Amino acid sequence: MPPVRHSRPDTDPGRDAALAAQERATREAEQRRRRWMGASAVLGFLLVVAVSVMVVIEVAHTGDDEAGPAPDVVGTATSGGSSPGPLPGVPTGDHVGALPDGPRVSREGKENWHGVGTPGAHAGSTGGKDGKDGEDSTEGVRTWSYVVEVEDGADTATFGGGDAFSATVDATLSDPRSWIAGGKVAFRHVSVHGPETPDLRIRLTTPTTTAQLCGSEIDLETSCFLGSGAVGGAGDTAGEGTVIINLARWVRGALPFAGDLGSYRQYVVNHEVGHGIGYARHQPCPSDGALAPVMMQQTLSLSNRDLARLDGEDGSYPDEQSTCRMNAWPHPEGSAAADR
Repeated sequence: MPPVRHSRPDTDPGRDAALAAQERATREAEQRRRRWMGASAVLGFLLVVAVSVMVVIEVAHTGDDEAGPAPDVVGTATSGGSSPGPLPGVPTGDHVGALPDGPRVSREGKENWHGVGTPGAHAGSTGGKDGKDGEDSTEGVRTWSYVVEVEDGADTATFGGGDAFSATVDATLSDPRSWIAGGKVAFRHVSVHGPETPDLRIRLTTPTTTAQLCGSEIDLETSCFLGSGAVGGAGDTAGEGTVIINLARWVRGALPFAGDLGSYRQYVVNHEVGHGIGYARHQPCPSDGALAPVMMQQTLSLSNRDLARLDGEDGSYPDEQSTCRMNAWPHPEGSAAADR
């Protein structure tokens, strides 16, 4: 039997080379595809980062230059809450008379008031002429009785409640820089439930009620004094009546006081009580850089020109640019200076 011959399969060199080239091309294409996918992922990530940065920049730009402050809450606010921005209807921006940003304010009350604080405080020489019965036991001294009240529905939590309001009123009127300096005026805090009718009712009042009582010829938050009788043509005496302190101003103050809320509260008490005890007319800034008279409308501005243009019918301010420094007191140097 002849030996078996194992033959090798036939080979085609050209065909083998083509297959090898095709395999190399496939591998290279796969490598390029993977590199492209990796690069695409990196580019996508960088694009997301770039867009995010652009959005952040745009939001920051809008917040600084275009967006106004958030609107305040209308109605009785949540105790202790904070919501920057003006009350509805009040002009925005740091211009004449604008209300500063600050805590929420009860916009509307119930148009009824209740007594707060502890009666009995005396300020000045109370042995003088009493504002109620006219008895005169000390020559030239007038004692004004007053009660302190808060409108029902007003949220007082942001400043410690109605008793804290009353304590500030008492402390302001008894300060030696107040109207008692010089010994011509005295004050006596009486009970709202007492037998006598007070000379002055000092009332903390919501903005809506304040506008109804004081008028709203200028669209700004202000306080006022309401006399019980008509003011004479000469304007020398405002008469007895009611001091209306705007809750919005008590909570937020006024821009001319640059955040000094304590001084502003002293000022607004002295200013409106000043109307009540006979200082009917407003007073202009006497000279550039001087302390403002307490009867200047410092809630709105410290500039004569601003006030002349804001409320020209008042007639108290010359249309010139004298600008004063804020001042809360009728007699800022105290009783000794007032006696001279």
